[in-house]
Amino acid sequence: MIKRMNAYRSRLDTALASLAGGDSIKAEALFRAILAEAPDCAEAWHGLACVARHTGQPRLAIASVAHALTLTQDNVERARFHLTLAASLDEAGHLREAVSACRVATLMEPRDFRAHALMSELLYRSEQNEAAASAFSMALSLAADPVPLLTRHGAFLMEQRRFAAAMACFRRLVALCPQEAAAHANLGAACFENGAMEEALAALRKAVALAPPSAQTLNNLGLVYQALGYSIPAEEAFDAALALFPDDCVLACNRATLLAETDREKEAETFFRDMIADGGAWSAQARFNLGMIQLGRGEFAQGWSNFESRQSLIESTVLPPWDGERTEGRVLIEGEQGLGDCLQFLRFVPDAALRAPLLLRLPEVLDPLLAFMPELQPLLRSGRVVLSGEATKRCSLLSLPARLGVTTVDASPYLDFGLSPEKGRIGIFNAGNPTYRFDARRSLPRAYFAPILAVQGVTFVNLQQEQDAALLEPGVEQGIGHTLVDTARALARCEMVIGVDTMMAHLTGAMGRPLWLLDREGGDWRWKGPDWYTGLRIFRPEGGLPPDEAWPPVIERVAQALRERSGGYDGV
Repeated sequence: MIKRMNAYRSRLDTALASLAGGDSIKAEALFRAILAEAPDCAEAWHGLACVARHTGQPRLAIASVAHALTLTQDNVERARFHLTLAASLDEAGHLREAVSACRVATLMEPRDFRAHALMSELLYRSEQNEAAASAFSMALSLAADPVPLLTRHGAFLMEQRRFAAAMACFRRLVALCPQEAAAHANLGAACFENGAMEEALAALRKAVALAPPSAQTLNNLGLVYQALGYSIPAEEAFDAALALFPDDCVLACNRATLLAETDREKEAETFFRDMIADGGAWSAQARFNLGMIQLGRGEFAQGWSNFESRQSLIESTVLPPWDGERTEGRVLIEGEQGLGDCLQFLRFVPDAALRAPLLLRLPEVLDPLLAFMPELQPLLRSGRVVLSGEATKRCSLLSLPARLGVTTVDASPYLDFGLSPEKGRIGIFNAGNPTYRFDARRSLPRAYFAPILAVQGVTFVNLQQEQDAALLEPGVEQGIGHTLVDTARALARCEMVIGVDTMMAHLTGAMGRPLWLLDREGGDWRWKGPDWYTGLRIFRPEGGLPPDEAWPPVIERVAQALRERSGGYDGV
C-alpha cells in the first residue's frame, strides 16, 4: 500500500499545487484520475475534500474526508484529516462537532501548530475565551515562523470584534516586525476599533512613515484624527485616500461626514444627495447622514424620514414594525443607541401610548427614572405602559418622532424629583463613557475645568461618574450616588450644570435645569437646531484647531460667564 501511494505522490503534489494556485477544476480532475486507478487512496479523497472546501461545498468536504479517514490508520495522516474535518464541520455550521474533531487532531498530533490555531478560533467562537487564548499560545510556541500565524489570528479576532485581543496580537506582531508597515497599520485599526485612539494614531502614523500607505490605512488615519478632534489632518487623510481610490463610496462618505461635522453642511448635503440618487449599497447610510443634517436645521418632516434609514443598517427583531397606527395590540418600544439618546426620546412615550398599549424596554439603569416622569406614571399604573411582557409589534424609541409625525419639539422638562434648586450650586461633569469609539472628541480632561473651578462664590458638585471622592478638587462636593436616582437627586439641587455631551447632559435638560454645554466643534445634530431643553447655552471651539489649543479659550469664556452670572471672582 505504501509503495503504491508513493507512486502517486508526485501527482498528488501537483494537484495540491494547482489547488493552492486557485485552479480547483484542474486539482479535482487530478484527484479523480488518481482515484480511478486507486479508489482506496486516502490522500486523494482528502484532496477532494480540500477542493470541496475551496469551492464552498462543506457538506461534500465532510463526506470526502470522512471516507478518507476510513482508508488510513496512520496517525499523522488521521490528525491532518481530522483538521480538515473540523474546518469543514465549522463551515457547515456544526461548531460543537468541529471542536470535537479539532480536539482529536490535537491529541493525535500535538505538535501541529495549525490544529491548535484552529482550535483557538473555534473556542473563541464558542465563547470559551480562556481556553481559546491558551490554545493560541500553544500554537504560537509550536510555529517555526510566528508572523503569519499572528497576522491571521489578528485578522480573525478583528472579524469576531474581539478588538482588545486583536490589539494584543498585533502588538506582538509589531514587536517582531517593527519595520513592517502592515503590522503597524493592523495595530492601528485594532486600536481604533477598541477606542484606544492615541495608540491608534501613533501606530497609523508609523505605518505611513514606513511605506506608501494603502487607502484603508489612510481612511483609518482620517477616522482616528476625526475621533480625536483633529479635523484638518483628518480631511487631509481622507483626501489622500480618495486620491488613490476616487470612486470609493466608503472613503467619500467618511469625508462628507467630516464636512457635515465641521460646519460645511452644504457641501456634505450635496454629496449625500448625489449618493442617494445613485443608489447602491451606501445610499441608506447617505440618507441617514442627510437626515441628521436636516434634523440639525429643524427640518423635522424630511429629517425624521431620512433618519429612519438607520434601521436598514442595524439588526431588528422578528416582530413586525409598528408604523404609528392606532391598535390594541401591545407595541414593544426599545431603547436604541446610548443612554443619552434614550433619555432624549423618552418624552415621546406618553404620546405613543395614546395610540397603542406599550411594552417599554430601556437599558435597566434608566428604569428607576421612570418613577419620576409625571406624564408616564398614570400610564404605568393603568397598565397602558408595562416594563415586561410580550408584544405583537415593535418600534425603536428613536423612531417615535417619525411614527408620531413630530414637527416641533416641546422643550419642557419631563422628569421631576420634587427638589428645588439651591442658589449657587453648580454641577460639573467632563467626560462620557470611554468605551464609546468617539468619546475623545466629546470628553475633556478634568484639568481643563481648572479656570471654571477657580470661580468664587459658588459651590461645585461633581456629577462625573467614576470620579473618586478622594480625588475631587478642594471644595467640590461629591454628587455621584450609589444609583442613578441618587445622582439625579443631587443634580436636582443644582442651580445650573456645566458639562459635555453625555447622558448627564440629557438628564440635566430632562429635569429642567439650565445646562451650559461644552460641545465639540461642529456639534451633534441634537444641539444644533431647535432647543430640546430649556435653559440651554452652548459653548463650542472654532477654527479647526487641535483640542489642546481649541478648548482653553472656550473654557475661559465659560469661566468669565459664570463669574458674571454669580458675581464671583477667581482672586487673580
